[in-house]
Amino acid sequence: MHCHTTVSDGHFTPEEIKDVYKKMGYSVVAYSDHELIRDHSDLSDESFLAITASEFSIDDTKPSFTLPSGEETEEWFARKVMHIGVYAKDPHCTFHPATDNTLFDRWWRDLGRDIGKIDCDDFHREFTVDSINEMVRRLNEKGFLVSLNHPNWSLNDMNDYLNIKGLWSLEILNYATERLTGTEYCPYIYDHMVRCGSYNLYCHMGDDNHNPNGSLEDSFGGSTFIGAPSLEYGHIINALETGSFYCASGKNPPKINSLYVEDNIIKIDCSPATDIIVTGLGRNYCHHPTEGREITHAEFKLEQKDIMFRVTVRDKYGNNAHTHYYKAKDFYEEEKQ
Repeated sequence: MHCHTTVSDGHFTPEEIKDVYKKMGYSVVAYSDHELIRDHSDLSDESFLAITASEFSIDDTKPSFTLPSGEETEEWFARKVMHIGVYAKDPHCTFHPATDNTLFDRWWRDLGRDIGKIDCDDFHREFTVDSINEMVRRLNEKGFLVSLNHPNWSLNDMNDYLNIKGLWSLEILNYATERLTGTEYCPYIYDHMVRCGSYNLYCHMGDDNHNPNGSLEDSFGGSTFIGAPSLEYGHIINALETGSFYCASGKNPPKINSLYVEDNIIKIDCSPATDIIVTGLGRNYCHHPTEGREITHAEFKLEQKDIMFRVTVRDKYGNNAHTHYYKAKDFYEEEKQ
């Protein structure tokens, strides 16, 4: 769901990315190169789908925090950014927000890169709530699913992410940045956003792989498992848009094989796990005791007061599979007297 190639600042070509990800068992890659939407549908075949995507940057112009007395750093390291992931519902979309006054506009010019003919619209990018929300609104109108990427690396705080409207999903693991900083596994930010009113927000994981020097160390660590009737672009996008997916960490991630509610009992079948947890909006959570064993099934009582819940499956290596939040009332059946 978050992949860079030689189209921007990645090491591998789009074709090479297809090859290395297919070898690892992936069937979908979102090509999300910086500041540019490029149609890679020529790479799609019966066993692989390329999602037309991009990553846009909105940069603050001033440092976001004050350094201790006497300390100095380059201004960029202390300045907020906001990276927005966009996923086109139309694979052949060529729309592109103009990049005036952004970091990557200067970057493209400095590189002298020919990005070809693109359909530009004038987007004013200012690091303010109103400007960011206007950008998200217009991207939604243009037919994109919009995500917030790596909020910790971006130095985003609650005043930033709690005020964004119209997001489809939050990237709760950015694998490459987590490897670099140890700060980008952030389901707690997802919980905070949902508790504060983003009740329809989903969560996903991505690699953000740039593959420096041809290394694959920042690939294959943040996966999103999509449930769709076929590997057809419309089916995959519809599954993402409607929440028919879960996400998982690790190069051999835990699997959620089934999740359903029967007679007000949440039933979960999964790959071998040491922890299976149901998390609610408040302190209402349930943890299935395993007594040191690995288990593949757990059940939890669903009550109307639970309001919303999500599921985490954790394996013995510390990898996690996450669902998004579900509304309890969509599953809860009033018990017969």
